[in-house]
Amino acid sequence: MSLKIGVMQGRLSKPIHNMIQAFPEDTWEKEFEIAKEIGLNCIEWIFDTYEKNPIMDKIDQINDLRSKFNIEINSVCADYFMENKLFNESETNIEENLETLLELAKNCKKIGVKIIEIPLVDSSSLKSDTDKKQLVDNLEKIIQEIENLGITITLETDLPPDEFLNLLNMFKDKSIGANYDTGNSASLGYDVNKEIEVLGGKIMNIHLKDRTLSGGTVPFGLGNTNFADFFTMLKKINYSGDLIIQGAREQEMSPEQDCIKYLRFTKQYLDKYCEK
Repeated sequence: MSLKIGVMQGRLSKPIHNMIQAFPEDTWEKEFEIAKEIGLNCIEWIFDTYEKNPIMDKIDQINDLRSKFNIEINSVCADYFMENKLFNESETNIEENLETLLELAKNCKKIGVKIIEIPLVDSSSLKSDTDKKQLVDNLEKIIQEIENLGITITLETDLPPDEFLNLLNMFKDKSIGANYDTGNSASLGYDVNKEIEVLGGKIMNIHLKDRTLSGGTVPFGLGNTNFADFFTMLKKINYSGDLIIQGAREQEMSPEQDCIKYLRFTKQYLDKYCEK
């Protein structure tokens, strides 16, 4: 079981605008070189509200960097849709947001992206059955076009596993997948064994972090994430996607040192629980 380990874009740079996660406006190119140096396989791209995101107009430059440093971009975290939601918005806004998603997908194809993840947590959390139905109905309008590009949409939610699976099953197109976040699930008090058992093959991308119960992100191993059970379950479902490091930023360490530490932690657990 050989899994690719990557990092969330921005985690190899100092925080932008004092945010824990944002597109690294001035250092995104340098992150390819750093990722290569420390032994990562891929970077998960961030598409947020930064208006000059190069994924929309600098495709050749991105591809040159991918090739030069042999760093893949298999997935995009579309935080943009946390503010510009695909449900509970005016009809005009929904149309504009769907157009942006489709344009993003077309550019993603040009750089080899296979997954666009839509976060449905915090400000974009699904609070009602109406929210869920609107999300499904709106995504259904363009999902076939996106799939024709060879790209899968995955959803990240804060729903309990059975409700999450029910949401995925609401789509006529059953290719819609799940993004699993180890830290968020631990913070919500969910049982990792049940979650991965229920979602199984729907899990197409994973964010690695640690959080305390009902609390924030902490360094790997200091929160409530049960990494032993998590990696055991990955082997059980024969997971074949990426593992994207999204760990806490430690003030006394540089971003690069943080990632090196988390990469070693991840490899140790892979060796112990998945490579037997």
